[in-house]
Amino acid sequence: MAIAKAYNLKQAYQMISSGKHQQVELAFDVDADTFFMLSANYGQSGAKIARHDNHFVLRLESETSSASG
Repeated sequence: MAIAKAYNLKQAYQMISSGKHQQVELAFDVDADTFFMLSANYGQSGAKIARHDNHFVLRLESETSSASG
């Protein structure tokens, strides 16, 4: 699946909450406050934030990945 690019924080929140994207690249300057806010808001639900090239990528946990025999 392709990584969706968010060019500002509002767009990132819209993409994350839409449920249409499993990975959202934060293609803007993320300051420390924003980074920790995103970590706090989404980390508890299993999301991971990792550095990818020059930006951070928020990777959401797949809801269907835990179902196996």
